[in-house]
Amino acid sequence: MRTRSVVLGAVLLLGLTGCEEPADEAAGAALSPVPTAQQPAASAGGACILWDYALIKQKIGVTFDVAASDQVDDTSTCVVQTAAGDYPDLMFSVVETTRATPAQFLGDRPAKATVTKGLGRAAYRLYTAPAAGHGPTIELGWLSEAKQLQTLRFTFDKKAPAAAVSAMNPKLIALAKAMDTTGG
Repeated sequence: MRTRSVVLGAVLLLGLTGCEEPADEAAGAALSPVPTAQQPAASAGGACILWDYALIKQKIGVTFDVAASDQVDDTSTCVVQTAAGDYPDLMFSVVETTRATPAQFLGDRPAKATVTKGLGRAAYRLYTAPAAGHGPTIELGWLSEAKQLQTLRFTFDKKAPAAAVSAMNPKLIALAKAMDTTGG
């Protein structure tokens, strides 16, 4: 009985689509956009499994709705953006395990990075100037309590005011602390 209903429905639908309307009416009719359901950031896999959009919004006050991830050897990454544009974006990467000591980690930090206290076993913060169509970036890198290398980088839109960059610092640290793996 169900098959007959499906077939009758399909025949009815085909019959209706065969009807023509005058060309001037058809030209003025626009198709309505089909709403799409937002997928959770975690559905992208990789390091995205550690994130959700609500946590990010709660910690840094920015709404993201698109996520992508990658995995190369023991390094997993996640990038979130808005569907509206390339920036701002937020990237998180995790190296599964390291034998680095806090002193080694800080000794290998980027040249202009400053030591940051209160995050993991050792941490740095790096500011990068605007370039290539985007605004400045703030990067936090840390050696987690679980002996993982973690990096969190926020890239601003090129129109971001200096005050927004300064205000993002404590917010990124709060997000990094929420992301820090503790081992166990």
